[in-house]
Amino acid sequence: MGTGAHATHARQEADSLVRVTEVGAPVPFGAVAPPDSDPPSTALAGRRLLVVGASSGIGRALALEAAASGAAVALTARRLALLEQVAAEAGSRAVALPCDVSDPSACSILADEAAAALDGLDAVLYVAGAAYLGPLAQASAASWRAMLATNVVGAALVTAGALPYLRSAPAPVVAYVSSHSVRRPWPGLVPYAASKAALETMALGLRAEEPWLRVLRVSVGPTITGFSDRWDPAVAGPAFERWAAEGYLVHEPQEASDTARRIVAALADGTGPDDIEVIGPEAG
Repeated sequence: MGTGAHATHARQEADSLVRVTEVGAPVPFGAVAPPDSDPPSTALAGRRLLVVGASSGIGRALALEAAASGAAVALTARRLALLEQVAAEAGSRAVALPCDVSDPSACSILADEAAAALDGLDAVLYVAGAAYLGPLAQASAASWRAMLATNVVGAALVTAGALPYLRSAPAPVVAYVSSHSVRRPWPGLVPYAASKAALETMALGLRAEEPWLRVLRVSVGPTITGFSDRWDPAVAGPAFERWAAEGYLVHEPQEASDTARRIVAALADGTGPDDIEVIGPEAG
């Protein structure tokens, strides 16, 4: 990795790549309010949400924000121990449902499990994401399949399983968290951007096929998470340096909790817009 403050900013920018843009000023939600502050928000009171990819990063923050805003939440991810920690922090109206979204059979029953646990389902928030780091020329078929299985196919199968439950909900919503890198793919993350572009196209098609369903496309900018922790430092170091040199690292990274607040605000506002960007200000 690089050195100094610029390298830190570069790392934070790249860590953000699976997340949302400007919805407006952050809404002050919180699970526990100090005595001299406003009470916790009830923006999602009575709503039943399935949050996919809830064990870390934006998914974790979104699960906690939704619970703090009054929702009952079913949380799913591969890592059960982390998932159970998030559920415990979210409170008594949260349930942990382990699921590997790259497994079609697990995806096909996930909505059934969530609806059984929550006595119905009002919304699905798909935050799960995987990224291969490296040149397109070196990306193997296995790398492509793994990314598409998590970022696109899993989203499609979870959604298909949830549709029967969402049809009976009063104001059903499906939200897909994508990346601002779709607009300008970063060198070394081209397959990732391509998979997120496919996710966004799927969302547009779902709107057309199911006009009764509100479908949110959330394009996330720089967010401080552990998204890049598994990348090979020997590959990531030169990638960060190139991104900095070529002007890809232009936005201040946001905290995951701030990004989650903006997404919850969009969910609570049933009037739209339905194409949302959550990106911080440009670095000065």
